[in-house]
Amino acid sequence: MNVTPLSKTLLLTLLLAAGPALAAAPDIACRSNGSWDNACLRRLYQGAPGTWPKPQVDAGVTWQEMAPVPAVAPAASPRQAARVALGRALFFDPHLSAKGQVSCASCHQPEKSFTDGKPLAVGEDQLMGRRRTPPLFAAPFAAKLFWDGRVDSLEAQVLGPIANPVEMNHPIAAAVARVNGLEEHRSLIQAAFAAPALDEAQLAWALADFVRSLRPPATAFDRFLAGRRNALSDKELQGLHLFRTQARCMNCHNGPLLTDHGFHHIGLSYYGRRNQDLGRFEVTREKADLGAFRTPSLRGVAQAGPWMHNGVFPDLKGLLRMYGNAMGNPTAKAVAAGDPYAPPLSPLIRKLELNEADVEALAAFLQTL
Repeated sequence: MNVTPLSKTLLLTLLLAAGPALAAAPDIACRSNGSWDNACLRRLYQGAPGTWPKPQVDAGVTWQEMAPVPAVAPAASPRQAARVALGRALFFDPHLSAKGQVSCASCHQPEKSFTDGKPLAVGEDQLMGRRRTPPLFAAPFAAKLFWDGRVDSLEAQVLGPIANPVEMNHPIAAAVARVNGLEEHRSLIQAAFAAPALDEAQLAWALADFVRSLRPPATAFDRFLAGRRNALSDKELQGLHLFRTQARCMNCHNGPLLTDHGFHHIGLSYYGRRNQDLGRFEVTREKADLGAFRTPSLRGVAQAGPWMHNGVFPDLKGLLRMYGNAMGNPTAKAVAAGDPYAPPLSPLIRKLELNEADVEALAAFLQTL
């Protein structure tokens, strides 16, 4: 059954549940009585990331320092380069879908951080999926893929949408036969596999190698990481400091890709309601995974809206306000009543003392990623 996007009324309810941001925030390094000492902040962040103030994370959280995204390794052989070129051509080719209506790039648009700007993914015949199109920049580095982590290789991931009835709706064998019948791909197939035609595994290999080649474009934050300390404005630097400290973002968003590649329930399972989605639990059947979804990379996050696995947040500042209010903790009553399948909120989600200026600064920093 198709699931429609969440209504504007429900979205408004979520945003109102966040309540107003606090009028005042506590003093932290380089801030006193609500006023920032920007020269102090510049001194804190003048060195390499390893010298920056340590992030505020919960006990037991394993985190990695912020760092540049690893570069793509040079092709090991001409055949590997040809596989990437073939994968790129196939990624943008609507022939992979049954009716030729959509390609991989219809949902994974480069200018939108390889998402599509829609709350929920839309496939052939305008059929709507359950979840938002996930961005791809973290995919080459992730051990588990899709929002629920149901596959553990890029080769498995790239074939999933082709066969999915509400995405490309094309049996893999039929998609392979169609690709082999297209004149425009024959020279690349020959160069990649030294054969006039490819098989299912080789189709997956080519598409996966293209995805492995994806990297986010260089940003102001990358220039800051590289030592250009004027690359961030005062407000953006305030946001970076809040991200690492008071907002506790690095509990989940850390390392080069700003993701822990983990799964967390942050309160958006809609347990017991329309649009219920129990996330990773549907894969593992483990109660610890109830309502948990994969932590997305924040690289290119400003271009990747609307946000969250169900695309319910069209505005980054609204999302930040909800995080500041512990996402409203919508299942708290059911958990307290002893419902064994009510997803408890991740202990990493808690109310934060963020005022509206903090939200503005955090949003400004996210724009630099």
